[in-house]
Amino acid sequence: MPEIYAPELTLTTAESQASNRWFFERERLRKFPSFQFVGSGGQITAAEGTLNTQFGNTYAIRVGLRNFPFKKPTVSPKDWSIHPNAPHKFNNDGTICIMREDQWRGYFTVALVVAKTAIWLNKYELWKRENIWPGLGQSH
Repeated sequence: MPEIYAPELTLTTAESQASNRWFFERERLRKFPSFQFVGSGGQITAAEGTLNTQFGNTYAIRVGLRNFPFKKPTVSPKDWSIHPNAPHKFNNDGTICIMREDQWRGYFTVALVVAKTAIWLNKYELWKRENIWPGLGQSH
């Protein structure tokens, strides 16, 4: 995967290292108004919301933020299941594969994860209709 250039969805070095990083994360996540951070005990543990596809379907998504931003978030369907034969998902836990672990960078944001998930969902719907995954694929 080439380096991602999406300044509206990534953080500057200063922002990514700031003690108030969550402020900057919330600002970026505003681009996806259905998404909210959720947590317990004063800790943010996930972002949840819905995404609409080009075919008019709405999917509920949960972005797990365990060890964020040091580890790539997990993206899971919320209240629906990925087709068992779908490509580009992790078979061990059924999460959506938006990028490999080694591609994750600490300046990436939850909003970037949501944007990549939207792309994945649209490709998934095309795959369900035509049985061909559009675009280039990467090995897991």
